[in-house]
Amino acid sequence: MDKQLVVKSNFLVEASYRLSAVEQKIILTLATKIKKTDKEFQKYFFNFGDLAHFLGLKSNADYVYLREVTQNLMAKVLTLKKEDSVLQTHWLESVEYFENKAAVALRFNPELKPFLMQLKNNFTKYQLKYAIQLKSRFSIRVYELLKQYENIGHREFPLDELRSRLGVKSEEYPLYGNFKAKVLVVAQKELKAKTDLSFKFEESKTGRKVTDIKFTIHSKKINDQPEELEIPSLDFEQGNLFSASADESNESKYIKALASMLPEDYQEKKSIEKLIADSLKKHGFDYVARNIKYANGNSNAVKPGTNLLTGSNYRNYLAKALRDDFGLAWLDDTEAAKLKEQEAKAQAAAKKLQQLSEDERIEQERELAIQAKKLMETMTPVEIREIEAVAILKLPPEMKKMAQESRIRAQFAIGKAMEKVVIEKYLQNS
Repeated sequence: MDKQLVVKSNFLVEASYRLSAVEQKIILTLATKIKKTDKEFQKYFFNFGDLAHFLGLKSNADYVYLREVTQNLMAKVLTLKKEDSVLQTHWLESVEYFENKAAVALRFNPELKPFLMQLKNNFTKYQLKYAIQLKSRFSIRVYELLKQYENIGHREFPLDELRSRLGVKSEEYPLYGNFKAKVLVVAQKELKAKTDLSFKFEESKTGRKVTDIKFTIHSKKINDQPEELEIPSLDFEQGNLFSASADESNESKYIKALASMLPEDYQEKKSIEKLIADSLKKHGFDYVARNIKYANGNSNAVKPGTNLLTGSNYRNYLAKALRDDFGLAWLDDTEAAKLKEQEAKAQAAAKKLQQLSEDERIEQERELAIQAKKLMETMTPVEIREIEAVAILKLPPEMKKMAQESRIRAQFAIGKAMEKVVIEKYLQNS
């Protein structure tokens, strides 16, 4: 089964734009349909029910929602820095719905030809199945930006530039602590769990302010997942809708997906293919998949010495697993272990989030105090005395008495109280 590959010019990867997760997934899915032989963008056809399902839209109003998404996408602008110019353009030239055929046709904007078509160098390539699983729109962009530098292993951004590349508005997450929790940490968790990349990041500061982010990129192999089943492209012929892969049944596709989960030495063996096909008819895809995974992890043929009581015939081992559903108990144990791990991670994440919230609160208070001091520097002596009088009244009784007896002894406490008064009166609700 051919892998669905997204191939984009690095100029496009580096572009600044703001798309929702669903909008990005539509663009990426469309990009996989471009053929190496294409010289112009074609109208690429999709069954909109399959497309909606592929994009994770589960509502009965998928069709209506999909139309809203594509209409909004038509209006979205991206900014591309070319070698000698800056291009502002749109993603799509047209979107056409064929309601009587339950299909939609999309065509890229011709301006994007140099960035998506017949690329020879300076491009980034990755499998669609990884990006399509990501829920956060920021995670998809982080994945692309890091995938571009995967072979180098690290990448550094000024914080302002990173925010721009990710499409984060100036009013979104203005405090770094919030940006870190909602964008960077979320992307870090999603990429680690769902893609072939993971990363760590370090913060560089100028004074107390974070100004740069350095990513360390790690590649990882994922061998236990079948290839994604492709969304069929659609052709119109004599008024009817035909699948481009109509000669291949769904059963055959499922068998190929299951075969891709087998150890490489066994993927072409007809006897095992028949074993899978017979079990698929009786028990279904999930049943066969879990027993293949069980056999892969326990057969001596795959992992010598895993089980000293069994031989090394992988087919026989898999046949026994399929007959008695050994994979069911294994799956229960695996899920229980995962649940325990997830609970531990959730507790750690909650603790970390609490610490981030506390750090954010402290940072916010510090910034407000600095603003209050600057504001007081612009006040008249009369205004300062009024602020001071209110501040003294707000002091605890012991400190208030000290301030009334000697302002010098209570100078620090009065100063802090004055900052709070200014914050409450001028800054907190501004």
